[in-house]
Amino acid sequence: MRTHIFDIDGTLTKSGNDLWFLTMQELCDPTAFKTLVFEWEAKSKTYENSYTLLVGTLDLLRNIKNAEEKIFNTAKKLTLGLIDNELVPKQALIALRQSIHACDLIVLSTANYIEAAKGFTAALLERNLISQFEYNRLVILATNTDWEKYSVECFNMGDVKIHTYYRYLQQEGYTVKVPDKAFVDDPYFNDASLANEALEVVVVDNSKNKEYFRNTGFERVFWY
Repeated sequence: MRTHIFDIDGTLTKSGNDLWFLTMQELCDPTAFKTLVFEWEAKSKTYENSYTLLVGTLDLLRNIKNAEEKIFNTAKKLTLGLIDNELVPKQALIALRQSIHACDLIVLSTANYIEAAKGFTAALLERNLISQFEYNRLVILATNTDWEKYSVECFNMGDVKIHTYYRYLQQEGYTVKVPDKAFVDDPYFNDASLANEALEVVVVDNSKNKEYFRNTGFERVFWY
């Protein structure tokens, strides 16, 4: 079974256009959200510190009715704006569509809420950047939330990404195997487990990953 995995933010969108941050800016109290981000930026880049940021934003979302639906709609609206401003690179979508048709399993793996990831793919479909068939082939592995308790069930970041993928294979009755190829922008942290375990890794070039290199199965792409 041939499998390709794509990160979303910075991989299928232009670097600096993080859909999670953009969505939270729209929905959360601006001052409170900025405070959380400043506190996070002042700390080392770890899974635990990022988890603290996520939990903090969930507290801010408690005052919003139908948060689940609003995250989906906001992420979709924002993605449509990114598309209009050419911040969803054409080469990225070509690679995604080629993978959909070449693979048995195609996965979008993101630290963002699953509702936001679904909003992203819904926007691609609405603008006819992917077909209905291609849209239906996409498997989304993302951060899952219990919206009744506003608690995190699975924070799909860093080392968790590869384990979420393996767990999906087990649940679906597939043979558990490493991904054939992973498309990422943050091979040092957020996407490190995918970059380390995939047979091939495609790194979307940005200012923070220029030093990254792998001796085998490595490709660097410039999509914008």
